[in-house]
Amino acid sequence: MLLQGITTNTTMALVAGTIMVLSVLFARAAAKHQGNNVAGFGWAFIALGSYLGLFGLHMAMTWPLAQIDGAFCCKVDNYTFGEPAAFFGILTFIAGIAIVRGDSLALHGVREFDVVRTLRPILYVAAIGGVGLIFIAIGGMHFGMWRPPTVEPVARLMAGQLIEPLIMMTLYMGSGVGALLAPFAPSHKTVAKIATIIIWGIGMLWIFLSFTVFYSHIGFFPQPDGSYI
Repeated sequence: MLLQGITTNTTMALVAGTIMVLSVLFARAAAKHQGNNVAGFGWAFIALGSYLGLFGLHMAMTWPLAQIDGAFCCKVDNYTFGEPAAFFGILTFIAGIAIVRGDSLALHGVREFDVVRTLRPILYVAAIGGVGLIFIAIGGMHFGMWRPPTVEPVARLMAGQLIEPLIMMTLYMGSGVGALLAPFAPSHKTVAKIATIIIWGIGMLWIFLSFTVFYSHIGFFPQPDGSYI
């Protein structure tokens, strides 16, 4: 049996988590410098958003992930991961452009860069997408998604347990809640603290998951003797 060979959701998870962690660092830098000297963050968002958006669109439209026997996950991942990745990747790319342009105009004295007023409309759109992530989290648990395949080197250690499904539900739910809180964080200190903890924590969890998946996806491929790692 030939297992799936295209597993771009490895680096996509890494990029998604990096965007979340970087957004917290950007918010702190923007508050400290009153929106100036943040062009570096803008370029980083452009790079990360373009990658996530491009591969998210590819996954959503071409369905490269094939089903693995014994795992109700892979075909579903084409849209439960591909479509949100495309949505938030494009938003991140646009936000990066807005940051670079606003920083440039402020640097040349054209007008002051109001980070909140510039990015809040984009954050409202992200909040709507966050609702979708929450429903993916609920639907994924309800319909039994994310059950680990027994051939995957790391995930098979949790086969038959609820640990991996709960982790995935937490990732989607936390990402969605973070997106919902983001537009209101600049105006409310309590919301800002809660949003920072959630976005930073979930972002780090996405990054950690991607590290384990890099190793695991290599193990999908057959060894010279025809067996799998």
